[in-house]
Amino acid sequence: MRLSYAWFRFRRSSAKPRSLKTSLLAGLMMSSILPILLIGALSYYVIYLILDNKTANGVQSTLHQVRMNMEKTYDNLNYVSQQLATRDVQLLFQSDDPAERYVLSQRIFDYLQQVSFTNPDTGLFYIYDAQTNDIFYMNQPVEAGIGTGGLEPLTQSKGVVYHPPHESFSNTKGTVFSVSRPLNIPKRSPQNIYVETNSKLYDQVLNERQYGVQVLQVITDAQGTVVFSQDEERFPPGRRMAGNVSRTDGYEVIGDDYFFREYSEGQEWYLYAVVQKQVLRKEIRNWSVAWLAIAAVSLLFSLAAGASIWRKFYYSLHRLNREIRQFGDNGVQDEKGSRRPIAKTQVVELDVLMEQFQEMRSKIWMLLSELKRNEEDKRHLEVEKVVAQINPHFLYNTLNTVQWIAKANRQEEIVQFLSIFIRLLRYNLGKDGGLVPLQLEISALQDYITLQQMRYQCEFALNVHAVPEALQVKVPRFLLQPLIENALYYGLTEERSTIELRITTETGGGLLVQVMDQGAGIGERDIEKLLKNDIPERDKVGMGIGLNYVNTMLKAYFGEAAKLQTASSEEGGTTMYFRLPWKREEHSDD
Repeated sequence: MRLSYAWFRFRRSSAKPRSLKTSLLAGLMMSSILPILLIGALSYYVIYLILDNKTANGVQSTLHQVRMNMEKTYDNLNYVSQQLATRDVQLLFQSDDPAERYVLSQRIFDYLQQVSFTNPDTGLFYIYDAQTNDIFYMNQPVEAGIGTGGLEPLTQSKGVVYHPPHESFSNTKGTVFSVSRPLNIPKRSPQNIYVETNSKLYDQVLNERQYGVQVLQVITDAQGTVVFSQDEERFPPGRRMAGNVSRTDGYEVIGDDYFFREYSEGQEWYLYAVVQKQVLRKEIRNWSVAWLAIAAVSLLFSLAAGASIWRKFYYSLHRLNREIRQFGDNGVQDEKGSRRPIAKTQVVELDVLMEQFQEMRSKIWMLLSELKRNEEDKRHLEVEKVVAQINPHFLYNTLNTVQWIAKANRQEEIVQFLSIFIRLLRYNLGKDGGLVPLQLEISALQDYITLQQMRYQCEFALNVHAVPEALQVKVPRFLLQPLIENALYYGLTEERSTIELRITTETGGGLLVQVMDQGAGIGERDIEKLLKNDIPERDKVGMGIGLNYVNTMLKAYFGEAAKLQTASSEEGGTTMYFRLPWKREEHSDD
């Protein structure tokens, strides 16, 4: 299992990349050609079987019908010969009285005309002497002394001789069937009756066109000797027919021919139908040519459809790729281009993709623009911070000198004031990163409050309520001091006022930081000016950075959701608050 998976990974990693165009064209060619080839091969095999089976069944069925028609023809001829062997005819040849012979002759003539009329398939018939071949009565002119013309018998049954098809003895030429029999079979009289069909019946019975394919018909006797053949060069009379003539009716393949046979049990003769293999191959060849033509048309149609699909698909992807490249090259430089609608491709799936890309492009442009603004704000703040940190050591040394002089003159209050101020200044101008723990920010804030109390000699309190686990959350340096400055200068209405700093957790995660005062409240316009830092320089308090710094740092580090917000009322004072993303860490009891 691992070996197979490893081999699969190796094959995937070692496979050469192919273009979409190559893959699509290969897929279209395979989907067009392979089904045609498979269907063609299967169809060729099935059609070959169908043609072979159809020909075999058709020939066999037709041959069976031909054999029955021949039997019926011979039976009809035998029946006519029986009609001719009447008592009057027998009496005619036995009578010596001329008057009686005349009456019988007239009666026989009328009867012969009646027999000829009632049997339209019957042609020539006559009575002849088997020893002298003299002809006595006939219904059509016939050559004198013809007898049976030396015909070889096909078979004999109960004194009746069945002759194979032969040329008619009448003046009307054509191939006919015939039978002959003695006038009086029990006494074996020397007078015989000869009856043959008309020539049209042969064309009806042994017509090769009725098989549906080109066939050659051969008649043999019970021993398989050819007595009649439609092609005497290939199957000459007197030659024994190839194949197993004693087998059950059916067909067998000998050489380049199919041999079909039917056996007449009542009359004891065989009827063959011979079909050459090339006849079947001709039908299969014709079908193959038709299949190749259909395959060529189908292939051209598939290629045309594939080319149309490829062109539509390729140009749609090309347009999408061009839009992506343009957006990648321009980025946030081209606001108009980023908002420009993309032309439709008239392909539903790709149009949906285009719309999604257009929406994504607009959102990316907004995000990039916001990120660019945030980066510019951060760089601006960093520049301001660097400017504020220009030669801080000179400032520290100067303050230390002042502190040393104050200490030498025993000015303890000034010493304490300068110590706190230097500590606060080192924090605000610190270079150890942009983020500090919230606990450190609160400590610096308390130093700032101490300085303000010493400076203005006023009494106010800062109450800090912070959940212990939130004190290690990292925040930008100098984040809380502007909020406290704002509360000091705009929120203190009397001495012993209180400013409250609350840091609490919220349901679902996050910290809520609130700075609340008990002042008279601030109007919406004043709040908007404070947040934008849109106040005169002389009216700025503290370090003069203000609430705009806080709001900018919050959005730069924590996103739009952490922006500074204000709630103010005349009765309840002003509350400045913001939210920080934070997830409480769960500790196990182990």
